[in-house]
Amino acid sequence: VGPEPSPVHRGGGEAAGEAGQSPGGGEAGGEVTAVVASRESVDFEAMFHRKHEVHEGVIKFNMKPKRGIRYLREVCGLEDTPQAVARFLRETDGLDKRAVGDYLGEGEDFCKQVLYAYVDSIDFANLTFDQALRRFLTHFWLPGEAQKIDRMMEKFAERYCSQNEGVFANADTAYVLAYSLIMLNTDAHSVQIKAKNRMSKADFVRNNRGIDSGADLPAELLSAVYDDIQTDEIRTGMSHDDMGEAELLEFFRQGSTFRKFNHARLAADRHHSCRLWVVADELRYQNLAARGKKEKAIPLGLIETVLLGPASEVFRRNGVRAESSDGAACFSLVCGGRTLDLQALTPEEYGIWTHYFQQVVERTKLEQHARRVALRGQPREAFVESATSVWWCEILPNWESASLEPRTQLLWWEGAPSAVRAQLWRIAIGEAAAGRAGYEAAAA
Repeated sequence: VGPEPSPVHRGGGEAAGEAGQSPGGGEAGGEVTAVVASRESVDFEAMFHRKHEVHEGVIKFNMKPKRGIRYLREVCGLEDTPQAVARFLRETDGLDKRAVGDYLGEGEDFCKQVLYAYVDSIDFANLTFDQALRRFLTHFWLPGEAQKIDRMMEKFAERYCSQNEGVFANADTAYVLAYSLIMLNTDAHSVQIKAKNRMSKADFVRNNRGIDSGADLPAELLSAVYDDIQTDEIRTGMSHDDMGEAELLEFFRQGSTFRKFNHARLAADRHHSCRLWVVADELRYQNLAARGKKEKAIPLGLIETVLLGPASEVFRRNGVRAESSDGAACFSLVCGGRTLDLQALTPEEYGIWTHYFQQVVERTKLEQHARRVALRGQPREAFVESATSVWWCEILPNWESASLEPRTQLLWWEGAPSAVRAQLWRIAIGEAAAGRAGYEAAAA
């Protein structure tokens, strides 16, 4: 298929002679044909080789972003400019969104310049604020570190305000409101929050009083973004290679079988078969080796970190080492000072589950940081009023469960309002210890 070959491409005969064939031999034509064919073969091989090198660079980037960029510069000829790297991060298929977010959030000057070029390439003109935030968050996952998140959100706020003049007094307002929307998104769509405790529109408007350089934002603006978030969740869900989100959700709902290593020192067996699956915002697991064992549940928001490899005390106690054959595909979930110590049965399941849990941890950190920034963005009087209402209506009546929530810890760190302190101390440390005698005994 293609155009009629030129005489140069024909191997002999009259046309070859016209092209300069030596009399009687046909060798010159054969040489030309061989040279052309060789050149075409070299070009194809070079193209294939370059594609392979770029693919290798993508793999390296997904594992170690800085190392991947260095490889792409040295081997693939990626220009050493922020604009070129930003274009590569936006346009290249196969990049892990989590790795992209990690790289853009780095504090080095070059990475900051890449971040600025990357965000400046996204068009937010004439978008509502929640539409702009959605567009911003589709390109990468926000990392779990507060400093990285702040750098990225500050640039987003600056870019939005520069393209939509007059919406906010300054970029600080957009910065605080962005975190407030992330907090609202969690509140509205997390199954861990009961319907009666969800943030109402009046609460949302009240929580954002005075954030526009001391002035209030228009009630219509806040009402509109509240309605949009309520009806359409901003998804900070999950991704893994070529699996779509729907496919992943079904995979986690069905669950996988693991080896769960035992905490007990005197257990008859080091491990037993355990099924692990996800329902809404809960991780559930069940001992498959003992009939009648009830399933257990852990709220995903309580997973503090993921330890890769046999790094926990439980693995050490059971004699599992990274260099040993039984140390492959091991990981631990840290929850409330305890660990859930697991070994996947295949490398593929290990990769999918650990990647998912790492994203869960980062999402939780993002939500906690968003709540902290949104609360601090309020005038102190509004914060105290809002916090007092939350303590009285949501936390104290449900102390057993609410005391474990990240939100309670954040509010405690900000300082319990004076109106709730007496009741809080009685519930938290007991009636007897809350009195003066109890305090003096504890101090002694």
